[in-house]
Amino acid sequence: MKFIGVMTGNSLDAVDVVLTDFNNEQIKDICGYSLAIPEEISSRFLSLKQKLALEKGDIEKVCNDNRLWLEQLHDDYIRLVARTINELLEKHNIDISEVRAIGFHGQTCHHFPPSIAGEEEASTLQIGSGQMLADLTGIPVVFDFRSDDIMNGGEGAPLAPQHHVHISNHLREKNIFPVAFCNGGNTGNISIVSEDINTKNLKVVGWDVGPFNHYADYLARNEAGQSCDFDGKIGKKGKINFNLMDKLFSSAVITAKGENFLYCYPPKSSDPAWYKIIPELIDKSVPLEDRIYTAECFAAEIFVRSLVHIPFNVGQPKYFLLYGGGWNNPVIREHFEKILTNKTMFSSYAAKVSKFLYRKDAIVDKTDVFGYDSKYMEARIFADMAKCFVSNEPFTTPDITGCKSPTVCGIMVCPKGNNTQLWSRAAKGWSKK
Repeated sequence: MKFIGVMTGNSLDAVDVVLTDFNNEQIKDICGYSLAIPEEISSRFLSLKQKLALEKGDIEKVCNDNRLWLEQLHDDYIRLVARTINELLEKHNIDISEVRAIGFHGQTCHHFPPSIAGEEEASTLQIGSGQMLADLTGIPVVFDFRSDDIMNGGEGAPLAPQHHVHISNHLREKNIFPVAFCNGGNTGNISIVSEDINTKNLKVVGWDVGPFNHYADYLARNEAGQSCDFDGKIGKKGKINFNLMDKLFSSAVITAKGENFLYCYPPKSSDPAWYKIIPELIDKSVPLEDRIYTAECFAAEIFVRSLVHIPFNVGQPKYFLLYGGGWNNPVIREHFEKILTNKTMFSSYAAKVSKFLYRKDAIVDKTDVFGYDSKYMEARIFADMAKCFVSNEPFTTPDITGCKSPTVCGIMVCPKGNNTQLWSRAAKGWSKK
């Protein structure tokens, strides 16, 4: 069965689509394609996120106050996604009859999982009509994946680990095991596919690491007029600012419950809405180059530190497979490898870090080297989720997301259907409907 996966991440840089063939346990990409998200769409999404933050994720309130504006943004976004899919099919001469379904994530605009919500109602908000996308492409669409997990008591994230289990079957045949999949986007997340050191049974764990590109992108966008620090050109000119580094660790990633997310134990997922822009980050008495360099070192270090969350009975990973645009920044990647192999660490916390974090024999490389295009890793997750929905296979589990039971995620719509849903079912207020 062939499925298309679609992803637009928090960085709002591009629509990524991939056509993937699923043949029993063999997963193979056929082709991929991307279109840049125009600035006028990305800026409106950033404005929407700001409105939602003020209203604590209440999309119905925001919609009632800005209905025409929101509907126009939604429709422009779906047309862009449909255009990307249609151009992929046209470019590679693929008939829509060959595609079983599209797995469409939508654009996350607010995320309030149980680990943050506490006694309040957990919720998640992805914008995007599967019905409109199906009508514009002529292909069935599976979408709204996170809602089912949230409504079943889970975090709604991360969704990557189960997909990484699926592709690890192929990697293990090549003795590429145990494996850590490291996603470097606006938010970083990690999946570890390994085995129980006692029983030798397969084990998978995963969690959100926290802000990855978020702070460096913020500085590049607001002070350098760039969407990101391309190729690390700004950061390469800087040096570490230890005060900023320690402040990022101690006070930047504080949840709505007042907890330091970096030190919370899984299951956990994060949301850029509460990544704080601390005063030290925007202190212009410190050169921009130093602040961006420090933010990039911070991104690398939080990945390594997060390895403390690997349960003691789970074998430590040897292979670290990188995907996501953040790893294209050589400053981040270089320092990730140095920190991982115990050659350097930048924060004052370094002396307290247990030595078991370090991997002197670690093998670090892009997923491309191992047969999976890193550019389309996230998009492929949603092709896999669509496939699992069609096959009625659970995609989230209590061990990963904290859901009450293994959960089949998503809903399916067909062209010319009557689904009117513009955002996720588990948006704020869902439990009272």
